[in-house]
Amino acid sequence: MPFFSRKAPAPSPLGLEELTISLENLDGDELLSEWRWLVDESYSPVLVSAVGDLFVQGQDGSIWWLCTATGQFTQVAPDLTEFQRLTRQPNPSREWFLPDIVGHFRKVGVLLQPGKCYSYKVPPFLGGKTEPNNMELTDICIHFAFLGEVYHQVKDLPPGTKIRSIRLEKPGPPS
Repeated sequence: MPFFSRKAPAPSPLGLEELTISLENLDGDELLSEWRWLVDESYSPVLVSAVGDLFVQGQDGSIWWLCTATGQFTQVAPDLTEFQRLTRQPNPSREWFLPDIVGHFRKVGVLLQPGKCYSYKVPPFLGGKTEPNNMELTDICIHFAFLGEVYHQVKDLPPGTKIRSIRLEKPGPPS
């Protein structure tokens, strides 16, 4: 049984069903593999947004938001019931699910496909803008892996630091 019903109404012309991605065929551990330096293994995925953010539940029942655009991990609700209530409120819903951006893509015919999310070409933590021109349909596993690895490399740099290159490493053979 899923932790969260995606059929709950959202405060936008789009419902949660359009603003989120089903976890049914996704491996939460794989999505979080490059974020384990920030989100430990005690958290369980609850909901994935169409813009590639992840909501997870802690062992105490609290709900946390992994914002891949900023690399921030923030508690957003003390429990699932409160989180469900908050998803129906205008301010958190707009911040968490970016319905204007998802609506733009839907309007121009760029619809989500299985295993995909709307991802940043240049992530906001590297100076990219949160707007449709800086986003594209991307494999969701690549989205989480890429942003987790890159953010881990730049998270401790002072604001305004010029980045000349980013190094991505292929995972080694399983041990």
